[in-house]
Amino acid sequence: MIIFKCRITGDEMLSDAYKINPVIGDDGEEVPGLMEIESQIVAKGGEEIDIGGGDAFGGGGADEAVDDTIEKVNNVIDESLGFGYTECPMGKKDLKDYLQAYCKQVRGLLKDDPKIEGPAVKAFTQSAGAFCKFLLTKASDLEFFMTPAFNPEGSMAFSYYKDGALAPTFVYITMGLLEEKC
Repeated sequence: MIIFKCRITGDEMLSDAYKINPVIGDDGEEVPGLMEIESQIVAKGGEEIDIGGGDAFGGGGADEAVDDTIEKVNNVIDESLGFGYTECPMGKKDLKDYLQAYCKQVRGLLKDDPKIEGPAVKAFTQSAGAFCKFLLTKASDLEFFMTPAFNPEGSMAFSYYKDGALAPTFVYITMGLLEEKC
């Protein structure tokens, strides 16, 4: 399994347990420097343990009450099932300021990392304009999530609802994440 962690805070952001896809822009072209995953709304809680007695000791009947311990949660956001994101309200100007500072910081970290070769730093720098434009264009549709470290300089997850989706798609800046094999 591969875990993707924030290059700045070390917080886990996602894993390859989710199907990771390239981001496709409104023009049908892949947006360089971004990746996305689909989330789901799932049931949490209300676990029942069957010890093999079946209905012999009561329960399990048609008139059984609804289990109110079951909660519907997002499998990416939830702290016990997912990554413990916290929503952070932002406007378009806030997003622009964040992206400028974030890209500059990530570029510096990439340049200082002996495992990252020059062409990868150049590719990040060249892709930054395209992915920033994509995110800024979608700013009014996006929700913004910080990791548990709640570090405003760290990586963020951006989510939006695709047409007809019941749960949001989460978007990440690829080079802002470190891959760690578990």
